Amino acid sequence: MQTVSDSTIYSWKKYFDLSYGPDYNLINGIKYFYLYSNVDGHPFFRENQFYAGSLVIADREYQDVYLKYDLYNQNMILQYSPFAGGTNQILLKNEFIHEFKIDGKLFRKYSFPETGTRFYQVVTSGKIYCLYYWEKELNYSTSSLYNFSPQKKVSYIVMNGKPYRFKSKKQFRRLFPVQHKKEIKQFIRNNKIRLKNESDGNMKRLLEFCNQLTENK
Repeated sequence: MQTVSDSTIYSWKKYFDLSYGPDYNLINGIKYFYLYSNVDGHPFFRENQFYAGSLVIADREYQDVYLKYDLYNQNMILQYSPFAGGTNQILLKNEFIHEFKIDGKLFRKYSFPETGTRFYQVVTSGKIYCLYYWEKELNYSTSSLYNFSPQKKVSYIVMNGKPYRFKSKKQFRRLFPVQHKKEIKQFIRNNKIRLKNESDGNMKRLLEFCNQLTENK
């Protein structure tokens, strides 16, 4: 097992102390090694690159950090530039991360009995809100090679603290009281909302409408 020298740890601490003040939160992880060089594709959210974003660790927010989100392992990788030059990458500890923002998308940690504790993209807010869980699979192909699947999202509506998964417009409408289903159906039709591959903006509009309906019942 490879160990990290005291001098390396000191260098990391010195770098982050200058950037953020004395704080060990950002260096509370292990050196990251990419393990999938012989696999087609990659395990990351969006593209195989680091995105400028932010992190909330132990109730402290860090802006202008560079992140990758490993969907297959559900891990966060932080990249930074040490004084010696070049770049280093750290695999962060999930248990200390409360939320992060990457490529303009906000992700937050939620714990539900139905799904366990994991990160979800926060699509909307309100009494009733929408979350996406993003994932990738590692598949074995007929050419005797492994490949990563395209990223997939699992959509949830959260009501009264409980997540309800939906895949279609019909399943979405079923989550709401009978007296609201017709109005929701009409709103979806009038605004040409597809649900499966809908924009975050249109999902926000739809959930705002649904919240108004339930509040005015």
